[in-house]
Amino acid sequence: MALMVELEPAPLRRLLKKGLRRGLSTDGLRTCLDSDWGFDLESESASELLCALRERRWFMQSQDADLWKTHLGP
Repeated sequence: MALMVELEPAPLRRLLKKGLRRGLSTDGLRTCLDSDWGFDLESESASELLCALRERRWFMQSQDADLWKTHLGP
């Protein structure tokens, strides 16, 4: 959690925070990307952001459900 508090910019912190615990639905992700980043979920910018977070294993889509989850541990 300390890592997340230090992250910049603030929209990144909000996105990762929304993915904690229950996770974030695809509709919720779409809303978050639009309101905080000005990105459409299908845009190249959103794809690059999600790909970078996935590569770091910080934010990934669950294979079992329509949820995006934050993973900040080992």
